[in-house]
Amino acid sequence: MLGDSATIEPGINLILISRHLERVGDHATNIAEDVIFIVEARDVRHGSAGLISTPHEVTDSGAMVERRRADGSPPV
Repeated sequence: MLGDSATIEPGINLILISRHLERVGDHATNIAEDVIFIVEARDVRHGSAGLISTPHEVTDSGAMVERRRADGSPPV
């Protein structure tokens, strides 16, 4: 590439395009994580997959119940 100056500009363009596409992918990931948090109250960023840190939730009837883990232990 350095020996042929005609390939330098297209090569730089390819590098810039790949960088911008990666940025678009990062934005799409952030939007998806925000949607999951809003809809399901789960924080999936950085590999965490737990519920938000409120130990109680309100049912459709208005009763407050304690949220438990699958093994029956209370949340931390």
